[in-house]
Amino acid sequence: MRLSRVLILLLLGLSWAVLPLAGWRSIKRFLPASLFMCIMVMIEDAIAEKYKWWTIHPAFSSKIRGIIPFAAGPFLTGSVFILKYTYGKFPLYLLLNLAVDTFFVYPFYKWFKKLGVWTLIRMNQLQLLATFFIKSMLMYGFHHLFIAKKNVE
Repeated sequence: MRLSRVLILLLLGLSWAVLPLAGWRSIKRFLPASLFMCIMVMIEDAIAEKYKWWTIHPAFSSKIRGIIPFAAGPFLTGSVFILKYTYGKFPLYLLLNLAVDTFFVYPFYKWFKKLGVWTLIRMNQLQLLATFFIKSMLMYGFHHLFIAKKNVE
């Protein structure tokens, strides 16, 4: 198995291993918005494939694309934790998301590119950061609307 596949599977496993630390109540509360984020990431990846924004090298099979472990791992669990600690404190949410997204786009991306996991093609790092930030705003809005709708029922 290639090193890039091993790294992605380790990242997926580590993400799921720390998820219970968020607490089952928080997981239940923030899972809908986190799943929304996963779906957004996979839609974004389909668009990225069409326009050749980036490539994720270790596709696990013809049916399991390389983005799935990222979406089901760090994006899902990270979303739960970020919402748990910042929901209702929008400025803190913005700052934490900007910090996490910046870390992922700059040092993390450079490391993964060096290891042959992921490469930007027609998108630069600043554009990637902007797409991450837009998705984080969509996730916050989705969760806010989901909670509002849940409270009405």
